Parts: sequence; structure tokens; C-alpha cells
Amino acid sequence: MKTFVSALFFVVFFGVSLTYYARTAITVDGQGVTYRGMVRTDFFPFGDIVKVDILPGPVTVYAVRARRRGMHFTSFFTQHRRLMQLLVERAGLSRLHWSQVAPQRGSPASLGLWVPPGD
Repeated sequence: MKTFVSALFFVVFFGVSLTYYARTAITVDGQGVTYRGMVRTDFFPFGDIVKVDILPGPVTVYAVRARRRGMHFTSFFTQHRRLMQLLVERAGLSRLHWSQVAPQRGSPASLGLWVPPGD
């Protein structure tokens, strides 16, 4: 019984993962970014994007923070580096040096942070 439950969990987990990545799409146009996730679709104007964090690991996670909400994408996406560069360029963000970041206790370290110039 335990083996059956483990196998079922494995199938459900990868089924949800497949559904998530099959449904997710990120479209960049002249005004901003449209993020279509598994359950929601959001539009982020470039002027609302305030920060992009890059969280390294076996799978790189790009966390995009906007004024209202945020989104994330991973290195599983084709051309993920180009997408990150487009977001940073069009949102007018600049790289924040690691020495300018005071890591909070218990927070994950990030490889790169982009914030609006002057912040």
C-alpha cells in the first residue's frame, strides 16, 4: 500500500508540474509583460516593475517584483536569460552591487538584484 501511495504521489506531482509549465507563458510587448500562469493572467507595465532578484541553485529562479504583485520564472523557460535582460532594460533597472544589500537573517541570498537607479 505504501508503495502504491508513493507512486501515486509521484504521478500527481509530475502531472501538476507538467500542467503548470504547459500553461505558463510570458509575453513581452511595447507596454509591458503579460504573465499567464496556471490560475491567473496578469499584466505588468514596465514602469511598475521595481526589482528583479536572481536566486541561483540547481534551477535558477527569477523573481520579478512589481508595485501590485509579482511573478517568477525559472531557467526551465527557453531563453530565460534574454527574458530577464529584456525586463531589466525596459523597466529601466540597474544592477545593485552585493555590498549594497544587507542580507536579512534567514533570507535566501540572491546572486543579482536589479532596482531602479537612485533607490
